[in-house]
Amino acid sequence: MPRFIPLNYQQNTMVVINYQDQLQAGTFEYAVHHLIEDKLNLSVFYPKYQNDQTGRELS
Repeated sequence: MPRFIPLNYQQNTMVVINYQDQLQAGTFEYAVHHLIEDKLNLSVFYPKYQNDQTGRELS
């Protein structure tokens, strides 16, 4: 008889969440996301992150 690992209902699980799907138009969270992504000029932060050559590649 196979010896399966017993199921542990107390273990942590990983749930994949797509945050774009969670943002509902008209909510506070949607407004904050819209302001940060589309309205604020974040270029003042760019000089601190000089990783164009060594940073993660965009996919």
